[in-house]
Amino acid sequence: MNSVKLNAYCRLYAFSDYQSMKSALPYMRRVMLAKPLAEVEEVEARRFVSRSGGGGYTNYLQPLGIRRTVSSGINSLITALQLLYKSNGFSARYIVIERG
Repeated sequence: MNSVKLNAYCRLYAFSDYQSMKSALPYMRRVMLAKPLAEVEEVEARRFVSRSGGGGYTNYLQPLGIRRTVSSGINSLITALQLLYKSNGFSARYIVIERG
């Protein structure tokens, strides 16, 4: 199971279906968010992505920098999911954010 570190405390996991997400939940330490990607709100996304000095959110494909920011929390989650897609090879329909 691959993941992306969102900040110092949270990791993002992506799952292609509900059943695989449900079976992984008991093995996770502290689940902060587990829901379909389409239902994630901007306010929820902002809670988990790292703030940068430029007022935007970190782009996970590039190092932290003022020029390397995106404007919203949802865009940052999408960027993190793109990185996961490169390693997993399947689309993310369900996401889990774990604190640990």
